[in-house]
Amino acid sequence: MAKKTGLGRGLAALLGEESGGDLAALGEAGARAEESVTGVVELPVDVIRRNPRQPRRVIDAEALEELASSIATVGVVQPVIVRQVDDGYELIAGERRWLAAQKAGYTVIPAIVRKASDVESLELALIENVVRQQLNPVDEAYALKVLLEDLGVTQENLAARVGKSRSAIANKIRLLDLPAPIQEALAKGELSEGHGRALLAVPDRGKQLQLARRAIEKGLSVRQVEEEARRLAEKARTQANASAPRLAAQTIDQVRDVFFGVVGVVPRVRTRGQGGVIELPFKNEEDLKRILERLSQSG
Repeated sequence: MAKKTGLGRGLAALLGEESGGDLAALGEAGARAEESVTGVVELPVDVIRRNPRQPRRVIDAEALEELASSIATVGVVQPVIVRQVDDGYELIAGERRWLAAQKAGYTVIPAIVRKASDVESLELALIENVVRQQLNPVDEAYALKVLLEDLGVTQENLAARVGKSRSAIANKIRLLDLPAPIQEALAKGELSEGHGRALLAVPDRGKQLQLARRAIEKGLSVRQVEEEARRLAEKARTQANASAPRLAAQTIDQVRDVFFGVVGVVPRVRTRGQGGVIELPFKNEEDLKRILERLSQSG
């Protein structure tokens, strides 16, 4: 059965009417949306399909049930945004409302139909979710990465479009470098985005996973994880330096012999892993001039 739908302040907020029609908060994509809105229509829920590139990949089941209960009581107060495709309509924004409306027994739902390319559709979905703070850090990072690749713009341009700083964009996308179990913990809210950034400082993925598990089990703060990550990173650097191949003692002896034969001074050879420094000590200016003279004669 079709249930009556209702529209409220949600639509005004979406279209920017509450701020005098200013869509700056939604960025350029929001402004383009206003130009191509064709009005609110009621569409059968079964002619609408999910956007396969929807930024949100995880939907909280409990929250969805709560939204369904709310819709059953007061109706759908804000339309979804869709675009027309060959076999019906594809969601741009409002997937949770669409799913919850079906749970509440609705067969139709208010919708705004607009024209949008694949990239514009993703951009609108991202901005809508970011503005409403409905994406977990991993989903937002995934969406930003797709936008960056599809739009072919710099991080600075993308930052301006979604209202974030360039460094915030870069840091968010780096979360996708974390192992899958840590990304899952971030998506579930077991770890915060700050925890994720701190774990990126750990060079070994195995150590990252171990520290992440400890942070979850012991409830470590972001600062505690940062300190432990620094300790692990420093330990890894120390071990790497200790295990680096060193110059053969015979080669160093040959260097000393050659320099002594040329300038009459035994050099100090300080090794650092596979490299190092050769120092020629001298007592005074006269001694230094003598070394220079010997060097010029050897050439």
